[in-house]
Amino acid sequence: MPFHAAIGIRAFLAAIVPFVAMQTASAGPALDRIIADKMIRIGVRTDAPPFAYLQDGQLYGFTVELCGMAAEAIVATSKLDDIGADIIAVQTGDRFKALQTGEIDMLCGATTVTLQRREIVSFSISTFTTGVGAITTADAPAPVRQVLVEGAPADFDKTALQAALAGTTIGFRANTTASVWLTRGPLHGIEGLTLAAFGDHAAGVAAVAEGKIAAYVADRAILLGVIRSLDEPSRFIVSSDLFTREPYALALPRGDEDLRLVVDRALSFLYRTGAILEVYERNFGAPDADVVRFYESVELPQ
Repeated sequence: MPFHAAIGIRAFLAAIVPFVAMQTASAGPALDRIIADKMIRIGVRTDAPPFAYLQDGQLYGFTVELCGMAAEAIVATSKLDDIGADIIAVQTGDRFKALQTGEIDMLCGATTVTLQRREIVSFSISTFTTGVGAITTADAPAPVRQVLVEGAPADFDKTALQAALAGTTIGFRANTTASVWLTRGPLHGIEGLTLAAFGDHAAGVAAVAEGKIAAYVADRAILLGVIRSLDEPSRFIVSSDLFTREPYALALPRGDEDLRLVVDRALSFLYRTGAILEVYERNFGAPDADVVRFYESVELPQ
């Protein structure tokens, strides 16, 4: 059910306003409606820390901040005095449909860009990069730790994977790239391995803690965000390797290049000036050299 909340949009993007105000936005289908209504409808997943999550009734997260900045860019380029934000909770199963039907204008969460998804929605330039990983407990059986945490499943042959995982259950969240990896990747066809879908990441990690499942798979950055919020994070271990490559971006309505251009200009400005590193540090900790190089490589020149 939709819920409404205020985003402190003005606080996010004061530095970019003088720059993007010079770039007047053209009108596209979604952008035209946003300007006319002075309202942007932002779809947010609330279970994907540190990208988008609820805490004490307030929205926080890396992507939430970026969407606030993108909304401010629309204000600047469209010569509006201000803009309202209608925040709508979405789930992994309905988030892209909400964009297709016009229920939301922008999707903020932890969204991987794939070619299949690009058939139905559009994406901004990349905002983050991670990959599928696994989480289990520190006292999990050694074979499980070996193939899911200490190494990556692709490093082992089917015989080793069969011996380690037969009779175990691995959890995932439906309608995610992690679920695709489970059904098509190196664990596909392991006899005696059970796959269990969960309604949210926290429930999947809780099932690991309670011994109901051997491991839970999701994007590694999300797994780290979930366990940071737990009382005993040291109980868990997360895979050091990434099993896939997951480029994240803000999802937008397909076919509205004017809206996409405004968003990409705002993101590129953040990357070019290094302001993105402040947003990164608030949500993930101090960025390393690889993070700096990533944002330098994906920003678009003016």
